[in-house]
Amino acid sequence: MVRLKDVAYLAGYDISTVSKVLQGGKIHASEEARQRILKAADELGYRPNLAARALRTRRSGAIVMAFPKFGDPVHPALTQGAEEAANRLGQAFLVYKYPEPVATEALLNLVLQGRADGIIVSDDLPEEQFLPKAAGSKIPIVTLNRQAGEVVPSVVLDDEEGFTVQASYLLGLGHSQIAFVAVHPESQTSQFCMAAFLETCAAAGHPVPEDRILSCLYDGSDVQPVIRAILGMNPRPTAIATASLVTAMRIIQGLVEAGIKVPQEMSVIGYHDSPMGEWSTPQTTTIRMPSVEQGARSVERLCALIAGEPGDMQEIVSTPIMVVERGSCSRVTKR
Repeated sequence: MVRLKDVAYLAGYDISTVSKVLQGGKIHASEEARQRILKAADELGYRPNLAARALRTRRSGAIVMAFPKFGDPVHPALTQGAEEAANRLGQAFLVYKYPEPVATEALLNLVLQGRADGIIVSDDLPEEQFLPKAAGSKIPIVTLNRQAGEVVPSVVLDDEEGFTVQASYLLGLGHSQIAFVAVHPESQTSQFCMAAFLETCAAAGHPVPEDRILSCLYDGSDVQPVIRAILGMNPRPTAIATASLVTAMRIIQGLVEAGIKVPQEMSVIGYHDSPMGEWSTPQTTTIRMPSVEQGARSVERLCALIAGEPGDMQEIVSTPIMVVERGSCSRVTKR
């Protein structure tokens, strides 16, 4: 059996440092040191003794990532990163769909009843009273929600940078007549994202007029009025930026059905990525955010909380961000 001291010897660090890294704890060591320790553990096939740990710590050895629903194209990447980190840290990883309208009680009871040691809650917080109750419960909780970072620890994406990249990409293709389709525009997160996009366009000398800023639901199920509004604009935009992949795919479908050639007449770009982006015709160009890394860091942060280690209330995962070029965007053509 591979022991902790074997990993420490191969990595070249003391057992205490190695133990903290493998438990997701916060240490005063470089990222290079952390990666060397993780690589050593992987090469040796190190796995913590969960039964011994449970007896010693009186913990279940399980953590939960909770969602209000399944089907969001971002979820597979999040859970992939979280599961990989949990396996590395010797934690059982469970995905849980919480019931409504008793979501807060159900989530907190997972820990209070001993079924899990901590919870990761998705960006969609279950209900208004969740945050104050979660903070008051002293239960180890990490959220993926930006606004929650003031109350409970959160691990969030650098969406401002993501939308800056999105705007810069369209501008780089020569687009100056751009429409932006937001989702949940009333939320603070959405407002931050939209501001980053609009500021990037304005700084390039191509501000987006207010009548070209529209919104729809995250899944794009109500996108038809948006498409009609865009087609009625004079002049029509040469590019449409959206705040979700599914919205972009639905807009592409609607434009094609209306006889618009995508991307020759109108480019469309989404936000977040999944294999779903290949299902549209043409395939959807989009911004890939580091959701796998976000999932992994949320598990590491939660394990540190469970171990009683303090940390920053909010951590921003900013790399890698990249444009996934498929077929729905092209360089602007003269009219």
